[in-house]
Amino acid sequence: MDPGAIPSSAEAAKAASDPTSSVVSKLLRDSTEYARALGQLVASETELAKVNLVRIVVVALLVPAVAAGVVLALNAWLAALLAGWVASWALAIGVVALINVTALAFAVWLLRGWWRTLSLPRSRAALSGLWEKP
Repeated sequence: MDPGAIPSSAEAAKAASDPTSSVVSKLLRDSTEYARALGQLVASETELAKVNLVRIVVVALLVPAVAAGVVLALNAWLAALLAGWVASWALAIGVVALINVTALAFAVWLLRGWWRTLSLPRSRAALSGLWEKP
């Protein structure tokens, strides 16, 4: 049959009764609906992701300020508690400052240890050992 020719009603009836063409057309229709639904899902998830990205940025900007407020409040509370015990605000503030400096030094010491592992020293040593001649 010529692809450009218009099928007669008998040929159209034969093609319509052919189960293979019916299955193919149903598969094509279902695939199109699936692709459309998937596109709508991706579009709606993209909109939700944009909204949540803004929320994440706002909260990420607020967290350091809130954390600084918490640390400041705890430092003030500790200084007031110490001032009541030692009867000297200067000494209490000095002790709190010393505690803060010690905590900071400890955090830096921990970070340096963790930083060294980022270069994967054992893996690099093992790989360089593979390249050396025995």
